[in-house]
Amino acid sequence: MQIIKLFGLVFTVLFIFVGCAEDETVIHSAPREEITIPQTPDTMSSVLTQLNTIEPKVALTFNGLARQSEMEKLVGQLDSLNIKATFFIQGMKIRTEPELIRYLLDRGHAVENNTLNHVLVDGLSYEELYQELFLTNRALEEGFAITPAYVRSRSGDSSEAFNYAAAALDLQVVSSSINPRDADMQSAEEITAYVDRFLTRGSIIQLNTYLNPAVIEAIPLIYQAATNKGLTLTTLADLEKAALPVSTEDFSNKLSEESDYEAVKPVVIDHFQTDERVLSLTFDDYASEATTVALLDILDQYNIKATFFFIGRGLAPNPQLARLIYSHGHGVANHSYSHQVVTTLTAEELQKDVIKNDQLIAQAIQAKPLNYFRPPQGLIDDERAKIIQATGVDYIILYDVASWDWNMDISSDDVFNRVIERTGPGSIITMHLMDDAHTLDVLPRILDHYLAAGYRFLTLEEMITDYKEGGERYE
Repeated sequence: MQIIKLFGLVFTVLFIFVGCAEDETVIHSAPREEITIPQTPDTMSSVLTQLNTIEPKVALTFNGLARQSEMEKLVGQLDSLNIKATFFIQGMKIRTEPELIRYLLDRGHAVENNTLNHVLVDGLSYEELYQELFLTNRALEEGFAITPAYVRSRSGDSSEAFNYAAAALDLQVVSSSINPRDADMQSAEEITAYVDRFLTRGSIIQLNTYLNPAVIEAIPLIYQAATNKGLTLTTLADLEKAALPVSTEDFSNKLSEESDYEAVKPVVIDHFQTDERVLSLTFDDYASEATTVALLDILDQYNIKATFFFIGRGLAPNPQLARLIYSHGHGVANHSYSHQVVTTLTAEELQKDVIKNDQLIAQAIQAKPLNYFRPPQGLIDDERAKIIQATGVDYIILYDVASWDWNMDISSDDVFNRVIERTGPGSIITMHLMDDAHTLDVLPRILDHYLAAGYRFLTLEEMITDYKEGGERYE
């Protein structure tokens, strides 16, 4: 441990910018004191940017403390919409403006650590940052009996030293998944458009109280954007309560690279051999929350379960949507990580891609995915089928009905006609989970048509269990 004579509070200068007002410089002083700084811990805090949840919640957070008149306007907007938010406030402001802190707390908002002097963390040492965080914690504890759980730097950026200092004080470092950079002085509409573009359940929005007056005007617009997507704005702590537990257990299919694949006999399925009126409905790719929820609503309305093949590069930024789909009882499987045509990849590249996506899906849903692989665009050859199945994949799933719902150069009627002209007992229909597609328009018509004709929709897992696979087997 180190004992450091702390002069950090002597002649500390804060520069506070409120809209277009003149810069306000405040000089504070405090007596010398000594604090004990522990050695750097073995592990550092992770950086929280988004939470994995299937609940429709988003954390609204603010950095800094504006002048009282601006804060009252901001809080007035929040109160009028019954929004509770999290405010990251610098320690000096906590000490010098306790009435404003109490004002926030009395209205149900949360206050967290924003460093003592509202610092940018780059270039600062572990010892310097520990002091910044320690003294801010103490200001909240002594002034308001609050033990902070979170810390954010002025910009939302972090460093190793910052993350270690946070860990030493049992603080979770927080950044954001949505930061419109309101210091660029955008309009309320521009700020909202940026937020709306990335808004999804589990998001953390980062705004500033003291830089751009348009933030105040943006609050009702952001609220409306969230409401339109069925989302609720809340505090960071409330969002974390809704976060799904994450296990360290490996739920994957334990696939592995295997260079000796020539003797492998893959099973490739594109339909099932039966005269019974049964179909399997599948969806490829990944989409925004709005499209995903709308598609799930349709399937729920018809009480139909489907199988979803996920692209990893789409899943990675929003894993909670995979968990949402899985929680609705649908099957989830592998559509590659990169979505590259498999015949363009080497054996090593292809196997790494398949394995990576299986692990990613398993982590997202916190369960074992179906051990199926569907090649991008449905394109595959004998050699790649062997390479894929050599990893331990059970089935390569193709289809006999390509809906072309992704093709916006044709109409929804064209998609509907393609499906009904090609579908029969045992068919596997492929559609797409995509934002720009005909899927949401045409799917109810397809379901109505086949249900009226006496068909049942089964998942691929059910079909594989109950019916003989059709399709090409590479012998």
